[in-house]
Amino acid sequence: MIGFSFRQLEYFVAVAEHGSISAAARARHVSQPSVSVAIAQLEEALNERLFRRQVSRGLELTSAGTRLLAQARDIIGMAIAMNQNADTAQGSLRGNLSLICFQDLGPYFAPRLLSSFRKQYPDVEVTLFETDLAGVHRHLSAGKAELALTYDIGLDPSLPRQVLAELKPYALIATDHRLAHLPAIPLHELAQECLILEDIAQTREYFLSLFWAHNLQPRTQQYTQTFEMQRGLVAHGYGVALSCTRPAGDHCYDGTPLLCRPLLEEVSPQKVVLAQSGAMHPSPVAEAFKGWVAREVATGAN
Repeated sequence: MIGFSFRQLEYFVAVAEHGSISAAARARHVSQPSVSVAIAQLEEALNERLFRRQVSRGLELTSAGTRLLAQARDIIGMAIAMNQNADTAQGSLRGNLSLICFQDLGPYFAPRLLSSFRKQYPDVEVTLFETDLAGVHRHLSAGKAELALTYDIGLDPSLPRQVLAELKPYALIATDHRLAHLPAIPLHELAQECLILEDIAQTREYFLSLFWAHNLQPRTQQYTQTFEMQRGLVAHGYGVALSCTRPAGDHCYDGTPLLCRPLLEEVSPQKVVLAQSGAMHPSPVAEAFKGWVAREVATGAN
């Protein structure tokens, strides 16, 4: 059998993470032909096809590729660990952190955490993804990302996770809305309005379930693709909305203000978690980031 190299495994992991040869080459600061040749050589050495090309989704792992990804990550992690000082002194940690974030939640938590982590470990490179909840689950289960910053919705119960925060759902309404005078908004009043929902699986069902739990059904529904479009429509009086994440400054993109009010009913908070993929052993970098996040949360830095 033809042998393969550590570098080929690194390039293979990069392609698996990014879904294309070109994106992997940019992330690793090498030429596309270098990555393409490495993948071809690795497939020849293993006598296995590792990727299949999907028309609208780039390169996807085959079953053989999925098996190899977990093994490759373990090999790379062990190699990195062998080169680390036992005490991982400040600045000594090297490697790649692969983090996927739920798209609405990531901007609220990830920048602070990653910025402070990089100050401690400047030689760590970060591969950062943002997607919907279904995408987060796919990346974790396939081992395309080691860690995920997400809501604790639909995750495999066996996955290790740390709770970073608990966020209660709240109502968003226009400043001149008929309910604007209320300090807390009843769900039965919101059900009479046009409910603006992000058209994201699991997110959509979660917010509707708050009504269903009280035998309510929103009168009409309007779907959007982004959180900011949702906030913009609310601010301009198109309808009302629910959210757990609350950006600083209650204004939409064009500067129009909106109101954020707690719900009158007692509802369970949504947990924000850092979840770990069960498809691989955590790398030294992932372990260091988990420890860093735990300390940040414990000290109230977030």
